[in-house]
Amino acid sequence: MKRTALTAMTLVMASTVAGHAQQDCETDHDDWLRSAEMGPYQPETEDWDAIMAAAQDEPGLTIYSSTSRVLDVVDQMNAEWGVEMEALNLSTNELIERVRREWDAGLRNVGLVNNGNPGQMYEALVQRCALVNYIPRELQERIPEAETLPLLRHRYSVGTWYYNSPDDTVPYDNIWDLTTEDFRNRVVVRDPLESGTMMEVFTAFVMNADALEVLYEENFGEPIELTTQSAGYEFWKRMLDNDVRIVAGSRDVAQTVTEADGVMVGLSTQSAYRNVIEGIYDFNLDTEVAPTVLTMRLMGVGMETDSPNQAKLMVRHLMSQEGGSPWWGADFPVDPTIEPTGEMADLTLDSFATLWEPKVEDQIAVRDEFIDFYLANR
Repeated sequence: MKRTALTAMTLVMASTVAGHAQQDCETDHDDWLRSAEMGPYQPETEDWDAIMAAAQDEPGLTIYSSTSRVLDVVDQMNAEWGVEMEALNLSTNELIERVRREWDAGLRNVGLVNNGNPGQMYEALVQRCALVNYIPRELQERIPEAETLPLLRHRYSVGTWYYNSPDDTVPYDNIWDLTTEDFRNRVVVRDPLESGTMMEVFTAFVMNADALEVLYEENFGEPIELTTQSAGYEFWKRMLDNDVRIVAGSRDVAQTVTEADGVMVGLSTQSAYRNVIEGIYDFNLDTEVAPTVLTMRLMGVGMETDSPNQAKLMVRHLMSQEGGSPWWGADFPVDPTIEPTGEMADLTLDSFATLWEPKVEDQIAVRDEFIDFYLANR
């Protein structure tokens, strides 16, 4: 994927945080931002030896993360840095809700957040001033500003389709085939109410209704007849009517596709393919036929955390070649200087023939309506 395409996708969201809401955060928390040397008080040149020394005197940082891969990183860095950080692994939606509730209750336990679902992150946490955006100066030289607002992007992921078929070829010619009788109860998806990332993916179909109309006519030779608001809603209505299997987690999707007797198709993120390489699951990734959806993972420091220097160290480390190594290759780094590693390194964003890039403001606009639709039809 071209870097300019990713930058264009984020410009509108960046502009929404450059004004009133951000200024309120800076005003309301000026004393803490000054003492933490963040926000308008971040120095032009950061002294990492001084930051490391200050981190030794801070209480252990608490990291809230939607990925379990952060747990080993925290254990390693505690040993190397001589600190006592801890990490909590929560689902995307659960994490946002927990941080929101803690902030509203006056608790300041959150040290760092690493999570997806940028639309909800912005509405529930950034606008509340619960998180502050921190980008090490050295990263600002490499990453376009639009990809650091309202929070620093750590990595990208793709909502994509898995499949098992007798001859290992994609068992459908068009995404609309999945709504036909041949695929009744032969598609498994992660519940979008359980996963903010999947909500991004599901709503992207609503945002790309025009493209789905074209695909429908290409597949069936006639224009679509709608029973819903658009072809995006119509796709999910027909999928639900076709007994799509809805499961709670990404591992459930992978396991269902792996263990199926006959053709089975799943929808989750591409990173699970690393478990295929490791021999845990057995399925193929569709990179050619069905549309896929770009999603992102963001990082933000907890406003008024007692451990701002540990947070700075961890942000810098997670964005580095070494510190981010549990993700690079399985996910796609934002920093253009990072080299993907591991057996999935050849899979890039350019590998996906059709990659939809939903705008965050559109996700915010569509989400509530889609939830009502989904609850009424599932």
